[in-house]
Amino acid sequence: MKRVFFAIIAFTLILASCSNHVDLYSDSGDSTVVYAMLDASADTNFFKITKSFIGNVNELAQDYDANNYTYQEIDVTFSGVFEGSNNTQTFTLDTISKWIPAELGATFYNGCWQTYYYTDKKLKEGEKYTLNIYRKADSLNITTQATTINSFSISKPFLNQIIQFKDAKRGTVEWRVSDPETMFKSTAAYFTVTGFFHYKELMPGATDTVYRSIQWNLGSGEADALYNTTDRYYVISYTPKALYDVLASNEYLKNNSPIGVKRWYEKFEYKVSAIGDELYNYSVVNNSSSAIQDTPNFTNVENGVGLMSSRVSRSSFHRINQTSRQKIEDDFPQYGFVHDPNP
Repeated sequence: MKRVFFAIIAFTLILASCSNHVDLYSDSGDSTVVYAMLDASADTNFFKITKSFIGNVNELAQDYDANNYTYQEIDVTFSGVFEGSNNTQTFTLDTISKWIPAELGATFYNGCWQTYYYTDKKLKEGEKYTLNIYRKADSLNITTQATTINSFSISKPFLNQIIQFKDAKRGTVEWRVSDPETMFKSTAAYFTVTGFFHYKELMPGATDTVYRSIQWNLGSGEADALYNTTDRYYVISYTPKALYDVLASNEYLKNNSPIGVKRWYEKFEYKVSAIGDELYNYSVVNNSSSAIQDTPNFTNVENGVGLMSSRVSRSSFHRINQTSRQKIEDDFPQYGFVHDPNP
């Protein structure tokens, strides 16, 4: 199979981009590939920069040198307004190596060190950033831009609210953007709201508890569709009592609840995750989570291919009320949840 392939090594994400059509096939196989997800809440942001190659993907994907630049082949800079300054600054990015353990049957190279570019300069929310790569061999500049997601916070359930799951009426998760410059609207394109039922577990004969979580997808949608224009907040509705269906169908609980197991409730987590336009658009256009994109149609990288976009998440933690706990204990006595009259 003689085609140019692009090894997406760093991120197992659904990716997105803008509407620039690119032709990924060339005889030279000399395209620069960029993937980065900017997160203003992170202490460090990483960038994976690789290159295309011509040949058999199953052979050359295992060859690190075939699809990675040496540090001397490219200069990488990152520009924008960083925390502690109101002016645009440009920094040369350094590299860091990460050991990827050997994995039998893995598609990509493993059992080796992989190089990532990074910055520990704190990014600001709602700011535009530019990544520039200067390829020394042919004096080519590869650039891409993305805007970080502006600040938002979960407003419902409100802080320290005790929550319940027994009623059939609809529940809501609401969040607000604190950015008057955007008229309190988010720079994100898409939101996902997830619930996490956290608990700790002690198996019979064990001496240490283990913390576990059950994920519950509460809803998702485009930012504009979730926005309440009158009161200026974003909202997702869900059915609280559906939690019991989630617990009833959980394979781990069903298959790992021996007599004598004990489980204790931890705080329930609501997590709102946001992604930028580029990431969302790519996921819509490609509709694929494949690690190898044979013919992706879009990129926001000029003179290269790939994607730089943004993402961020916010969480709110709440105690589950006594009535809901009692229903869990009554409906699922085999799960071993411990009754606590004063949670």
